[in-house]
Amino acid sequence: MSRLGFFGGSFNPITKAHVDLILEAIDKYSLDKVYFVPMNDKYKKQGLLPLELRKDMIEIALEDYPNKMDVFLIDNDKETKAIDSFELIDSCFNKDERFFIMGSDNYKNISSWKNYDKLKEYNFIVLDRENESRTKDISSTVVRNYIKDKKDITSLVSEKVLKYIETKNLYFEGTKE
Repeated sequence: MSRLGFFGGSFNPITKAHVDLILEAIDKYSLDKVYFVPMNDKYKKQGLLPLELRKDMIEIALEDYPNKMDVFLIDNDKETKAIDSFELIDSCFNKDERFFIMGSDNYKNISSWKNYDKLKEYNFIVLDRENESRTKDISSTVVRNYIKDKKDITSLVSEKVLKYIETKNLYFEGTKE
């Protein structure tokens, strides 16, 4: 039986801090592997790039960690709530011990989520995002704002992800993708 983590988010884009946090979690909680689970295209969030582009960036960011991290996609054709994702993961990885990873900022609001009574039965790893410097470091919003303001993001995203963003002209003002 493997110990697997599942880290959900929009990853719009994935940052160095996302990867660093997961590397810490792998060591701290003795996880065999962590799957990044990007929100699908039905998720209502302004400025959310299509899943395919975000998935590409995640895969690029994780290239150096093939045995530790990967991507797991949830059905892109319907709006999916957390409980739907958890149940799908359960059915696909039912022989493994599963942990759902989230930031403390999201976890403190979990009681308002659909099917909270079922959700609280799951194993959670809650990462501290209360630390202000860490919150800023991990924020995809900061990355997007830096790009729009033409600021340097080399400390926030991997070189390969930066090249992808520039090649596809993502997050720049007037971007249509």
